[in-house]
Amino acid sequence: MNPMSSDLEIRNRILETAREQFFKFGFTRVTMDEIASHLGMSKKTLYKFFPGKDDLLREVVKLNMREIERGIDAIVQSEKGGFVEKLKELMTFLAMRLAKIGPLFMQDLQRNAPEIWKEIEAFRRQKAMRLFGDLTDEGIRKGVFRGDLNPQLLTIMYVSLIQSILNAEVLSQLPLSAAQAFEAIIQVLFEGILTDEMRANYAAHQGR
Repeated sequence: MNPMSSDLEIRNRILETAREQFFKFGFTRVTMDEIASHLGMSKKTLYKFFPGKDDLLREVVKLNMREIERGIDAIVQSEKGGFVEKLKELMTFLAMRLAKIGPLFMQDLQRNAPEIWKEIEAFRRQKAMRLFGDLTDEGIRKGVFRGDLNPQLLTIMYVSLIQSILNAEVLSQLPLSAAQAFEAIIQVLFEGILTDEMRANYAAHQGR
């Protein structure tokens, strides 16, 4: 086996295991010893790829952001299905991604890794702004969204809702997971801006 390929496989295994543990327990509660044990490797091997837990955390966050961005772009750029189907697919994708991130991890980042949390907030805000802006413009052009709406205002409303509700402090006060909160935001916001015909179509795709 090519040594470089082997190293890449090991690195990816480390990242996947660390991500799973961090998301479940929060990164401060997970030790490098525990990660090495889960992987069945020595700490020496682990430190060969990641000099410390902070380095590992940053790479886990970068990996997650890259995967989310690629997933969103693939859905938005796809030519398969209609607009409502694309919207449903996007909602499902984001809900599934959010469901994997436990509240302990988000709380941990906000309290103990504020710089990394700021990067995540910026990524979420910028991606949401661009994504929702594109979808709103497309929806109005296709007659799916009401034509009397202001796309810029809708984008700001959407991003503000996501930023305000999908954080650890607010979620801790709600009997909802991040994924459930996200779905509720989308339901309220999108159903209010859809035309009557598209609202019925959207509801059918929601299985209601």
